[in-house]
Amino acid sequence: MHHVVEGSSSHRGPVRRRLRDARAARLLGALAALLSAGMLAGMGCGREPPPPAVAAPPLGAQANDDACACRDGYYYNGEPIPVDDTRCDTFVCGRDLIAYHCVDLGANDTWRSFPGNMCGDLSCTGAGTFCGADVVNGEPAALYECPGAGQIPVEWKICEGGCRRGACTDAPTSECPCEVPPVAGGEHIPRTCGQRVCFPTGAGSAGVQKVCTADGWQSLGLSCSQRAGTCNACRGVQDSFGNEVTTTACGETICGLGHGNRSEWVCGEEGWLDLNRPCEPGEPEDEGADFGRCPEQFQDKDGTWKSVERGQTFCGDQVFRSPWNNDLARSLGEPLIRIKGKATQLFACPGPGARPVPYQDCSALGGTGECKPVRELPAMHYHEATGALPQAGARTIRDWDRCDQACPTSADAYYAVAEGGPGGENLCRHKFCGQHGVTGRVGTLYHCAYDDWSYCPPSAESTSAVVGRPVPYEECSAACLPRDARSQHDVCDARSDQEPFGIPDPAPEPSPSSRCDAIVDYQDKEVPVTARRRGASVCARGGQVFECRDRQLYRPDGWHATGISCGTACGICGPDPYKVQSSFCKSITDFFGNTCSGITADPKEILCNNDDDVLLNDPAYCGHNPSLHATGDPWMLYTCKAYCEREDGAQTHLVPCEGHEGDGRGGRERTRIYLFDHAVYCPMGCTINDRVNDACRAPTGTLRFPFPDHRMIQNIGHKPDWAEGRHLGEDIAKASGRTDGTYVFPIAPGKLLRAGINCSQYLGIALVEHRFKENGEERRFCSFYGHLDVDELAMTLVGQDIGTDTPLGKIAYWDDIPRQHNLHCADKWTECPADDSFPCNAGNSHLHYTVLSDAECARFEDGGGAPLGYDGCGTQSTVGHLDKETRIESYTALDSTCTHPISRTDGYISPEWFVTSRVH
Repeated sequence: MHHVVEGSSSHRGPVRRRLRDARAARLLGALAALLSAGMLAGMGCGREPPPPAVAAPPLGAQANDDACACRDGYYYNGEPIPVDDTRCDTFVCGRDLIAYHCVDLGANDTWRSFPGNMCGDLSCTGAGTFCGADVVNGEPAALYECPGAGQIPVEWKICEGGCRRGACTDAPTSECPCEVPPVAGGEHIPRTCGQRVCFPTGAGSAGVQKVCTADGWQSLGLSCSQRAGTCNACRGVQDSFGNEVTTTACGETICGLGHGNRSEWVCGEEGWLDLNRPCEPGEPEDEGADFGRCPEQFQDKDGTWKSVERGQTFCGDQVFRSPWNNDLARSLGEPLIRIKGKATQLFACPGPGARPVPYQDCSALGGTGECKPVRELPAMHYHEATGALPQAGARTIRDWDRCDQACPTSADAYYAVAEGGPGGENLCRHKFCGQHGVTGRVGTLYHCAYDDWSYCPPSAESTSAVVGRPVPYEECSAACLPRDARSQHDVCDARSDQEPFGIPDPAPEPSPSSRCDAIVDYQDKEVPVTARRRGASVCARGGQVFECRDRQLYRPDGWHATGISCGTACGICGPDPYKVQSSFCKSITDFFGNTCSGITADPKEILCNNDDDVLLNDPAYCGHNPSLHATGDPWMLYTCKAYCEREDGAQTHLVPCEGHEGDGRGGRERTRIYLFDHAVYCPMGCTINDRVNDACRAPTGTLRFPFPDHRMIQNIGHKPDWAEGRHLGEDIAKASGRTDGTYVFPIAPGKLLRAGINCSQYLGIALVEHRFKENGEERRFCSFYGHLDVDELAMTLVGQDIGTDTPLGKIAYWDDIPRQHNLHCADKWTECPADDSFPCNAGNSHLHYTVLSDAECARFEDGGGAPLGYDGCGTQSTVGHLDKETRIESYTALDSTCTHPISRTDGYISPEWFVTSRVH
């Protein structure tokens, strides 16, 4: 779990808090230590301690650059501090028992107080110099000068690196003395600073997480299977800015403990542990700091966090909270990643961590004047803007934050008549590259159209309305060429060198601690380092989605197999990096055999058919279509594009052919060539068609339960004693074994309407639309699923047709719901095992699912809320809570008489009855 360090409190405290539970106990402990040393003998009430009996040993030879003339200072015992003995950046405990810092201000050196940094609870264990770990309640990165046992230190300083064996170490070196871990294959596990490994405890299969530090392997206070926990020993220390570090999350890292420290630390079982890795938390703000920092991840239209592209644009006044962005913030010494400025301002980002560059003021571009984050823009597919239907499994066109601007007028762009409207009508349109005439993504082609095409282009005085705003039309496979000389449109082009605004600009390297090791994808190609950050997903060997997470004993490289299939049949038929074969892979192998020998693995190497009888501008071929000049994957649909040469002065461009250009018919010369454009993975297979383009098969499948081997734990219509109404669905769990982590599948083929986060106890949710023929008429139902893990949701499939073998996600671990809730929702819950805001119960992991009528589904399909778990009817529907109830009408809250329905009859339908009644 990641916490943001905020606040101005400078209260400091111990690394090890076993000696105190509250400030009163701490002060009593220090008092007891003083009494044991005979320090308070004969003292009256209110008297200060006497001068130390032991001469204070020096912290080391004082160099000229250490000398500071901080005047008028006093030790805690009332003795004045000699000016000649003061040092820059040292701390002393003053007469009021708070810390004072000697600040180098040139000719005006002075003592700066920290009222919240109490030092009366510090207690030395002897005379000499001691590291904070050996001083009661000491700072871990500090070196203390102690007059004697039981006494308050005379002075101390914060080490730049760490402190060990009574002396400051040099600057962090990223070297840690960690032995080979005592686990199978331990010799292959990296032993770098910050490496986390699951160590056996010797008690059965139990294990604990340890981290490699400057003092060797040390415990993080977490079991191997534990995602989060509290390490109270991390309370009370200061960060490099003098602010209190409020986090107690085991495994949390920060940059710098105490003013001037430049090492990275991790919160562990015994407090803050030195990772001996250099970091820079206190760099002065540079030019452009008023605009914040560029993120490493952004939230896309489907709700998932994705890597930022080079030069990507973002609206101002945004905060980016994701694991990658939190890591980046820590490596930069900032509380969070945020782009500042006005919400109507568009900024360009040279790279992660770089300073945003002002690009456009959206309020000056017409339209609404707003700046739209990409997550709020409609998802568009290839040529969908002009009525083309997307292929099953086709991904959406990549887009960036952009201005909600009006399309340029005919005075600024050449509009021409073209075929291809949604109903086959002509269009008066112009196409624009992103950042050429319109804001948007460089490499994406945008479409603009006029209402009236009968006079095209319209005159500059025309009042014909521009249809909507620029809409993503096509994602160029190589680049986008601004203003083709012949068509006067912007076009996709294989040779364009259009650069995004704001490039080049240096960008800091993100922290290496959050990267996974090198891995190859399902085509045996190495995944680039930018895609190996924690939270990234890749389609790896074996055709499984692998996700970069924290390193574990069974996944020392950090990659975790999710079990979700991806890639192609060829990839699926190979072993994954851990010699595991998914059940889906096995079924493909059993059915098709190993059909992938001789397959062209890289889609870009597919040789498109350039025979004279190919006339389509965008022909599409299944991989096993014999018309291809290289054998492709039978589960892929390859789209080629016709290109023609255009002369533009001294330059020759190869651009997409317009209409019948270069097709060799009607007296025209055959000049076009076909090149590969893009490929789509067909989850249900690919069908070869005659005379028209090949296409991905539509989903099929019969009705089924969300997972096999299930048992009912609460039926529809049941009214528990603790609820004010009746249960509006069914709760099921595994009949044997653990329920959390179980994959959930839709009960029937259909379209995934929603998959996302709901800030109720549902957490992860999915809504699937189904259509059935009943008595010759088509009827629509929807199935709803709740209590899913947010990290496994199939959000990338929203809007697509799916079958019953497409996982919607995994069932969440019940007691982990509050933690995941707090990561994504504004209101915060107390995490388990405390149950004051959530009914914690480690054995309560289950799936809540229900079937909705057409009318009830319509209430939620556009993203508004989620179906109720219970209604307000105080009357039990059935005698026993596992009796069969097939349909139920929901009622308004606290409606004990059940007279005010909030949906029509059959609003909520028993999914078990729904499945079994149609299967048998």
